[in-house]
Amino acid sequence: MQEQTILTLDEKIQKLINNYKEIKKKYEILLSEKEENEKELASLRELKNSQTSQIEELEKTMNQQKEEIEFLRTENRSLRQQIEKFENNTKEAVSKIDDVLSQIIDL
Repeated sequence: MQEQTILTLDEKIQKLINNYKEIKKKYEILLSEKEENEKELASLRELKNSQTSQIEELEKTMNQQKEEIEFLRTENRSLRQQIEKFENNTKEAVSKIDDVLSQIIDL
């Protein structure tokens, strides 16, 4: 009976040792996975920072282009008005020249 108890105790101890070894292996695997996850997280954070910088740069460029487009629209509007004034002045000058030529012909 005592021998059976000792055997059972030895079995229990062996089972505990096996469980400990299994837990230790799982722990090592988890540590390895944790390290990989931390590396991936660092990589993702770096990528996020890089993309954030790129987005900020693109937004800055876009805002500059918007300002430039608005400036060019204003400039275009101003030039169109100047052309319209020039065309009106040209029409008036042609009309006056026609009148003068008409008067010369009538003389």
